[in-house]
Formats: sequence, structure tokens, C-alpha cells
Amino acid sequence: MIRALHRWPGLLALALVTILALSGAALSVFPAAERIATPQAEAGLTVAILADRIQTAYPGVEQIRRSPSGRITAYWFDQGEPGAAVIDPATGKGVASADPNQVERWLTNLHRSLFLGDGGRIAMATGAAAMLVLSLSGAALVARRAGGGRNWFAPLRGPLAGRLHVEIARIAVIGLVLSSTTALWMTASTFDLLPDGGAVPAMSAEVSGEMGFALDQMPALRQTPVAELRALSFPYPGDATDVLTLKTDRGTGDLDQGTGALLGWADLSGWERISETIYMLHTGQGAATLGLVLGLMALGVPAMGATGVLV
Repeated sequence: MIRALHRWPGLLALALVTILALSGAALSVFPAAERIATPQAEAGLTVAILADRIQTAYPGVEQIRRSPSGRITAYWFDQGEPGAAVIDPATGKGVASADPNQVERWLTNLHRSLFLGDGGRIAMATGAAAMLVLSLSGAALVARRAGGGRNWFAPLRGPLAGRLHVEIARIAVIGLVLSSTTALWMTASTFDLLPDGGAVPAMSAEVSGEMGFALDQMPALRQTPVAELRALSFPYPGDATDVLTLKTDRGTGDLDQGTGALLGWADLSGWERISETIYMLHTGQGAATLGLVLGLMALGVPAMGATGVLV
């Protein structure tokens, strides 16, 4: 029964899981490469100082974002023309283009949806489910062949193809279970099947109607390390009723642009924290080394597919 459960889904979904695995392995390189190439903020740097440096360099800044790799990107308008750049936190000035990597974007679209929109997402989720079934049934077969879980790495006998298939599976199965499970969670989140939407801060005070309070003097920004920053959005120019919105790895808050006061705050929910952890585990964003390890494990899929056909 277990062998049939392992063989037939494997044969039927071989092409799909191979595309998933190879594209995922290729994508696992980008978080590490971004981490290496990104100017990192010095220890102790606060959002207040960073925002002040960037606003000095780009007075029309409208948003500052920080990626899990530590890359700071600023977006601004200058005389009606939009601009964006990767920022050196030490100076607040741009050091590289903020344009997305086209190869990474192409691979991401292939990996997520086969360039087929929602239908492609469902197809790739089906592939992830097949990979999970293959991983769990394969683990059961390996344990049975080895004489139990305690003998997981016991020496093998038999034809070369069969031994290679099992040897690769012994190492790769943990990563494949993790990748396929997190992929299914992310698909459910994409289709709003999980209650992990962000909460909107509830205003606890009225907007002052004033403008121009110095960024480096705002208490909330001074108390927030850059390492916790997700994004800082600036108010619309000339609109005294608009606010600054601060997003961190703890939650989201609105700040009065005229007084610097914190007007409202919403912590991340438990569901949001779980989904963000799942995203990190699946993509390697914020865990580049883990991403590379999972990418290497994913390369075992086409090898196991080839040897599995021969078994």
C-alpha cells in the first residue's frame, strides 16, 4: 500500500515536482547573495537617525523599506519624478539600483504559478502536496527497508539505482517535508484561507494638524532599532491630517507628523507571526543559510525521480 502510494503520485507528478524543486533551488541562492551585497546598518542605529539621513539626501522621500536581508530601500519623488535606490545606512544615500532582479522575478513566477495566475498557483500547490505525500511515504519505505527509524543510516544492499534513491532520500526528506508543508501554508494564505491579515492601528489620539516635527526627535523612531524596521511610510506632502506609518517586526503604528506622538499601535497577531515564520522558512528571506541548505536538498528531487523510475 505504501509503495503504491509512493510510486504512482511520483510518476504522475514527476515533471511538476521537478520544476518546483529546481526553481526553488535556484531561488535559494538569491537571499544569500543579497545579504552579501547589502550594506548593513551599524549596531545600535535607530530608525530616527536612518530616516533623518535619508530625508536629508532625498527630501521627497515617501517610503523607506528594510528587507529581511538588511537591505534598505528608499522611494521618493523629485519634482514629480519617482526615484528609488538601495541605501547605505551610514550615509542615507543611494548606492545601487532598486530595480528588481529580472532573473529572480522570472524564477519566482515560474515557481509560484507557472506564469498561469491563480490556476498555476493551484497547480503548484498540487505539486507541493504530491511532494509531501512522496516524502512521507518515502520516509516510511526507507524506515521499513532499514529495519526501523533507529537504523535510518544503516548500510544498504541491492541495485545501484535503488541504493542511490534511498541514500538521497535519507538526507533530503526533512528539507522536502519542510518546503512542501510551508508551500501549502503560503498558498492557503494567498487565497485568504487563513486569518493572517494585518491589523489596522486604532487611533488613541487625534491628529494635531501640525507638520514638520524632526524625524530624529520622534520618540517612537528613536526607540526602534533599524534591525526591527519593516517600513516607514511618510505622510502626503502638504496634508496635515496624514500620518507617518511605522511597521516593525512587532507591529504597526501611526505617528503624528507634527508632534511625533504615537497615535495608535497594533501588535502582530499570532497568525501573522506564524505566517511570517513560514515565509522565512520557505524562502530563506531572513535565514539565508537555511535557504541554501533547503536548496541543496531540493536538488535531490530530480535525482530521486530519475533513480525512482529505474527502481
